[in-house]
Amino acid sequence: MVTLNPAKMLRVADRVGSLKVGKDADVVVWSDNPLSIYAKSLYTIVDGTIFFDKEKDAEMQKMVDAERTRLIKKMNGEKRSGAPVIPATPSYRVMFTCSEHGHSHGLLTIDAEEGNNQ
Repeated sequence: MVTLNPAKMLRVADRVGSLKVGKDADVVVWSDNPLSIYAKSLYTIVDGTIFFDKEKDAEMQKMVDAERTRLIKKMNGEKRSGAPVIPATPSYRVMFTCSEHGHSHGLLTIDAEEGNNQ
């Protein structure tokens, strides 16, 4: 819901739809009219906790981009050095079994020793 009017139509205006003491208020602070295609979320606050902050998100994106660049440079360096590149190999472990019930529908068991599916 964006405003008090939809809350009134749904007859829940006593709990939501506006910012007042005692009401549930999950809030999004917008850069423009929230119905505009140009609006961007600046903050999202749920139960008094900031779940999204545009400035912090931009900082985190820079960190992710820097780490991605570092990893790509490292991989390219390994490739150029001529050292053999070993592909990643998956590891398997059994997390849940149904063996004591005598049925196996919906359960994929992988034998880590042989790699056979049962």
